[in-house]
Amino acid sequence: MGAVADVSVVLATRDRPALLWRCLEAIEAQTQPPLEVLVVDDASGPETAAVLDQMAARLPLRRVRLPRRSGPGRARNAGWSRAQGTWVAFTDDDCRPEPGWLAALRATATENRVVVGRTRPDPAGDPPRSAFDRSMEAEGLTHRFSTCNILYPLKALRRLGGFDPEIDLFGEDTDLGQRAVGLGLVETYAADAIVNHVVHHMTAVAALRERWRCGEVVRLARRYPRLRDEIWHGRFWKHYHPRVFEALAGVALTPVSPVFLFLTTPWFKEAGVRLRHDLGRDLEGADAARELASLFLLDSVEALSCAWGSVRHRTLF
Repeated sequence: MGAVADVSVVLATRDRPALLWRCLEAIEAQTQPPLEVLVVDDASGPETAAVLDQMAARLPLRRVRLPRRSGPGRARNAGWSRAQGTWVAFTDDDCRPEPGWLAALRATATENRVVVGRTRPDPAGDPPRSAFDRSMEAEGLTHRFSTCNILYPLKALRRLGGFDPEIDLFGEDTDLGQRAVGLGLVETYAADAIVNHVVHHMTAVAALRERWRCGEVVRLARRYPRLRDEIWHGRFWKHYHPRVFEALAGVALTPVSPVFLFLTTPWFKEAGVRLRHDLGRDLEGADAARELASLFLLDSVEALSCAWGSVRHRTLF
């Protein structure tokens, strides 16, 4: 496998020093090292600066400090625009790339490709414990172009202008990838380019706030209508959203007659399957009731967020 010293690694970080340290250690352990590592500090506290001070002695580290919080898209723009490599690999501070990650991306790269790697929940970390926990899993060509594991030609990023600064916190990576496809680049999968994504153990408030932001997916549905059938489910973002709305209708109509509770049955059946998959275990009794209630709350907020996004972006989704 050829040298990969023509690759710049870019990641943005904000106030997650322990995760950042873990990520940079994994980049240090790459079998074939990067030309440079550009870390964009998105107005973090002093703990992040301390991590970067220590890692500067171990990595070809270049840091960019933003004076105020700018969001991940703008932060990544501040990174890649300073890159010196022919190729730019993106990952996130809550990721731990496997040692062969960068070499596998680079081995697949050509000037007309966007190379996407495999992302999985970190097998060395804590598993999910509740419906509120979150990680990342992506195998094959998903058309989502997640920045936790992707490589672009620098020339293409310059032609595209990078991430859309108007998109904050949700969908900026998918938007960039779709524009790259429109430019003629080909989405290509590198199965051996593996990134391990941490499992975030989230509070209910944090998880609900994150789900509410999902309504920004409607902006993407408006810009790229073909994605409704390529990666989504027609008029719905998630396959279970129709059942969520049925269940919400059943709950709302219960005061009229308890018989309307039957509308919740399809959601409960599907939700049980999802929980077994996500948590890796069967649930019974009080545990099952608690997790189903948590998941129903999350799904409801997510679906209602898409409904509100449809109003704001004037696109039914």
